[in-house]
Amino acid sequence: MRILKSSLIVVTVVATLGLGWLFDQAYAQYSPENSSPDAIDVLRKLGDNLAKTADKSPSSKAFLSHWPDINQYSLILQPANESPLPQSLLAQMKRGVPVLLETRKSLSYHYFLPAKDEILILRAPLLNKSANASTHYLWTTAFYLVLISLFLLWAYPLVKQLLSLRSAARAFGEGKLDKRISHNSLSYIYDIEVEFNNMAQRIENLIADVKLLSTAVSHDLRTPLARIRFGIDTLQEVEDIQLRQELELQLGDDVDEMTSLVETLLNYARLEQNMVEIKKVPVNIAELIQSCIKRKKSNNLKLSFINLSNNKLVLADNKYITMVLNNLLQNAINYGRGQVLVELSHENRNIIISISDDGDGVPTAQRENILKPFFRAENSLNQVKGHGIGLAIVKRILDWHNGTLLISNATELSGSKFTIRFPFQH
Repeated sequence: MRILKSSLIVVTVVATLGLGWLFDQAYAQYSPENSSPDAIDVLRKLGDNLAKTADKSPSSKAFLSHWPDINQYSLILQPANESPLPQSLLAQMKRGVPVLLETRKSLSYHYFLPAKDEILILRAPLLNKSANASTHYLWTTAFYLVLISLFLLWAYPLVKQLLSLRSAARAFGEGKLDKRISHNSLSYIYDIEVEFNNMAQRIENLIADVKLLSTAVSHDLRTPLARIRFGIDTLQEVEDIQLRQELELQLGDDVDEMTSLVETLLNYARLEQNMVEIKKVPVNIAELIQSCIKRKKSNNLKLSFINLSNNKLVLADNKYITMVLNNLLQNAINYGRGQVLVELSHENRNIIISISDDGDGVPTAQRENILKPFFRAENSLNQVKGHGIGLAIVKRILDWHNGTLLISNATELSGSKFTIRFPFQH
């Protein structure tokens, strides 16, 4: 929105002040009435010269007799004591200041002749003001046309972006959840477009999560429920006390498994709601990694840490970043053979954390799927207990922190390598 406000201010200032100044300069230079002498001023000077000449001539009437008989311009002599003009105007003329009078048909300059005690009247037709008026209208029309064109030129990208936003919102409302707005940093409504895309992505993720949750509930809960049902039916028919106790223990394990799965589903469902509670603070990521490694250490596990980051600070939520590190470390421990390597470095403006293990690695075809909730690699279903939710949580938290997760083969060890990258604080 800053671009919209700034551009609106610039356009307003340029359109009002800039165009006004530009048209003033053009009008002053190219207007006919400004490029030629003032007609009224010329008429006044002509009258001054005629009055001086008539006042000095022996007979003013004889002087006027030589004036050509032109209908448009005429000279009239009038005794000062017979003038109908007010005394204030007569006094003005006696001071040497001519009086200009205008009627519907003519202009007349009145001059006082002190030697003759008479008043000389130079009468002329009205100036052609229609031409001047039409010129004024032309310049005014041109100014407003340019002003409107400038505002339309400014408004066109905004209208286009708003129509694109409306089209995307309509398509999204019709069920096209993958609809997004293409935007660039120069867009007037860049912030709104980014927020719309984020909102659309979040809604798409929520709907996908609901589908995954329903699939997990229908699939993963069906097995323990079937075992519980079978156990209860069997328990009703068994009379041996020891066998009944074994069945009861199995039923308890099945209930615990269901409880664990339900809690996992609920925690993942709440994870999206907890996003509004994220509190990002400067975090020393190296110290946080060392703390997580310290809690995971054991006699039959080799955990190594290489720090090349110069103790960079990351703007993040300490609780959720700790959850990311613990999940990735536990994942490397579960699927490795006892050796885990953690590397911390920085590149440009990003912190890079790599966690490698010496396990079998993740097949290329499964690397994208294991980031989805409740998906587990086929070769590990019978080795490690869990519900396949850990990496989905990691991916979700990294999205909140503008981070990325990359899965590859470890170069130092023989297993998989999980690399996370997100910006650090300057």
